[in-house]
Amino acid sequence: MKLDVLTLAIALFAPLAFADDLDSGNGTRWASSPLVGGKSWSDAFAKASALVANMTLEEKVNLTTGIDGRCAGNLGGVPRLGIEPFCLEDGPAGVRPVHGVSQFPVGLATAATWDKDLIYKRSLHMGQEFYDQGVHIALAPVTGGPLGRAVRMGRNWEGWWSDPYATGVASYLSVKGLQDSGVAVTAKTYYIGYEQETFRNAFGLTTIPGQRSVSANFDDKTAHEIYLWSFAESVRAGIAHVMCSYNEVNQTQACHNAYTQNHLLKTELAFQGSIISDWGGQHDNVAAAFGSMDMSMPGQAFGGALGTMWGEALVDLVRNGTIPEERVTNMVIRILTPWAWLGQDEKKLPEVVFNAVGLRTFSEGYRDVRKEETAKVIRKIGSDGATLLKNTGVLPLQNPQRIAVLGNDATDNVLGTNGGDCSVDNLNGTMSMGGGSGYAYAPYVVTPLDALKKRAIETGAEISAITLNTGVQTAAQSLLPTADVTLVFLHAWASEFYDRPSIELDQYMNELVATAVNYSSNVVVVMHIPGVVDIERWIDNENVTAVIAAWYPGQEAGNGLVDVLYGDVNPSGKLPFTWAHSVDDYVPGTLVEDPVEAPQANFTEGVLLDHRWFDENDITPRYEFGFGLSYTTFNYSDIVIAESAAHADELSIQETAEPFEEFDGSNSLYDVLFTVSASVANTGKVAGSEVSQLYVSIPEDSEPPKVLRGFEKVKNLSPGESATATFELRRKDLSVWDVVNQQWRIPEGEFVIHVGASSRNLPLTATWSKSS
Repeated sequence: MKLDVLTLAIALFAPLAFADDLDSGNGTRWASSPLVGGKSWSDAFAKASALVANMTLEEKVNLTTGIDGRCAGNLGGVPRLGIEPFCLEDGPAGVRPVHGVSQFPVGLATAATWDKDLIYKRSLHMGQEFYDQGVHIALAPVTGGPLGRAVRMGRNWEGWWSDPYATGVASYLSVKGLQDSGVAVTAKTYYIGYEQETFRNAFGLTTIPGQRSVSANFDDKTAHEIYLWSFAESVRAGIAHVMCSYNEVNQTQACHNAYTQNHLLKTELAFQGSIISDWGGQHDNVAAAFGSMDMSMPGQAFGGALGTMWGEALVDLVRNGTIPEERVTNMVIRILTPWAWLGQDEKKLPEVVFNAVGLRTFSEGYRDVRKEETAKVIRKIGSDGATLLKNTGVLPLQNPQRIAVLGNDATDNVLGTNGGDCSVDNLNGTMSMGGGSGYAYAPYVVTPLDALKKRAIETGAEISAITLNTGVQTAAQSLLPTADVTLVFLHAWASEFYDRPSIELDQYMNELVATAVNYSSNVVVVMHIPGVVDIERWIDNENVTAVIAAWYPGQEAGNGLVDVLYGDVNPSGKLPFTWAHSVDDYVPGTLVEDPVEAPQANFTEGVLLDHRWFDENDITPRYEFGFGLSYTTFNYSDIVIAESAAHADELSIQETAEPFEEFDGSNSLYDVLFTVSASVANTGKVAGSEVSQLYVSIPEDSEPPKVLRGFEKVKNLSPGESATATFELRRKDLSVWDVVNQQWRIPEGEFVIHVGASSRNLPLTATWSKSS
């Protein structure tokens, strides 16, 4: 790939003129109405439009502005027209902060399964809990970021892969799963370019007086090929709402940005729902309205702590002619169209009994909506996402008779299941979840020690645990030498509001490993982590016989892990990001941390996100993107390209309007042009599942050496059994964004198709050509 000197192409982000748009009088333009180009929203749009036509201005504003209530976000509704108040509630790993619900594995842990069925099931079960708690609009799922541009970003664990294609797959499946339950959902964390917590500049969180939000500065090609990709998949899945972010985009506040919101999202992607501000993401009443934002949160709520926006001020701005009433009408139609499409206008949701901003205790409004099957799905994600990084043959455990456990992460938090601040020196226990608005209360946490004790009882083994992180030397010296295996449990904390100071494990975690390898020759390390951590000081020690990244797995942490340790489940998790030897191997300067008045994050790497950067710069990682070990082995053979399998797009619930070179009036950017198939054989001695991955080398100088364009999990192959992995290649998967002609196009030349087990283990290749 050839990178030009950074220009950021800010001119490409200037407001553009569209014939069907209204002019605010200052050159800013906004979409006058939903385009209704999808397959299923026309009736809902008509119903919403008829309702809004009968509303007063004050009633319209009542549906655009947050007010105080029992939920994290509340809209007043229009009772005389049968529109009940709306409840909006976090979050991406379960209904938050609410009791009587499940704590699901986080996005990163689910991504590590590379299992499309589990991604969908997780969302479906989560959506049902939102619905059963009376939530109209779930502030989930994470769809477009953070993508992990900065490895220290505090919220990477909430997201999925450090790859736009794979995150797009998860976005589509998550939106569909959640909305199949009847709850409206919100594409977040967040639109667009939200890749750091530092200086995100929510109200009251500024570093210096008057400091602006950090500006994510990226060019047009990067916007389309990286940061917009997964939002396009959310629109295709019929997303109801999109949340605009705290950061600026090319020096315009994201929630005020007419180009990104109106042109890219509402026009190019033909998004027909509403844009909701992040809580405190709106900084100006007029700029947000003309920038195409539709719902102000928290609006007038929280006593003005996050700003006091819209409400009566919006009424006044319409009456004095500053903002056309048509703009407000458009906001409300966009809010009510998905409400009607999902049937929330006809089927009243359960009453909200929790108080998300009040006592947050069992004594007020407790309703248990959990189902037995949900816990099974959570456990399955935990086991199938556990990623085996090293194994010299000790795993799976063969019923050892003496087991030593070391580290507080193996057991309960001393302050209770949901107690304490994990960022301070507390005996936090098993780290099942990160912090902030992505956290969900756990009804219980099955700790690794719980599950290990249960298994030890069943097998007649002895088990003893040292559940401290410090002062363990004397106890370890007595216990570990007599043990058949020593299981060391480590963790690393990450949270909203701040980025990780480094990728280093804290000194206590590293000292636990040092102690273990000093007294035991069979040390298995288990890590509950939010992403990459530095393991270089001990990973090659011969006494470290196995390492598992267990991520943040939710309430069934111990059960899912022990399933893998004992071989009830053959590990099939693979890395959703590249694990480097050193933090210096990643793109430099991805976090802007100097306290200046207008911090600028320049995305100079362009489309070279994660594994693309390592490929382009020929950097050898510790573990490559897509890497993960198994208890068995697999062989790939017989790659076949089948153009006869081409077919029209069958999955778009709402069609985008993305321009492309070969458009003939009836075809789609998402039509399948051909399939690629490969045979995968289990050549080992135990049954297992394999994540097969497909990468494409696109014949264009501006592209990385290869890009991920498919993955399929071939499941439960018995020893000696083979199966076929089949990948569909769509027109968009083979296209690049043409910044001159402002459209997608397939370059002429030879495309090399690679299939294999990871981004650096691709034994099969084939070619496909496009000629003029």
